Amino acid sequence: MTEPDDFQEIDLTPGGQKKIGTLANLKDINLTSAIRARGGGQSQVDQVRTDYQSLKVGELANLAATGDADAETAIKILKQAKRKREK
Repeated sequence: MTEPDDFQEIDLTPGGQKKIGTLANLKDINLTSAIRARGGGQSQVDQVRTDYQSLKVGELANLAATGDADAETAIKILKQAKRKREK
């Protein structure tokens, strides 16, 4: 039996691993949940392309590794979510 999409593990490419860095533990969570888990709010989520908000962090990291500028922006927003909360 296959796993539901919500629980399927994402395999990071070497480039994706480099893009995601220390946030690899979030790779199987959708971006919106990951931003909120790091302390970000709706304003950070809204900065991400709408169709990327439901993608898993690992999928976005792999896309960013292929040169997708919008995916790179989404990963940057995720990484900055904690810093914005601390201000």
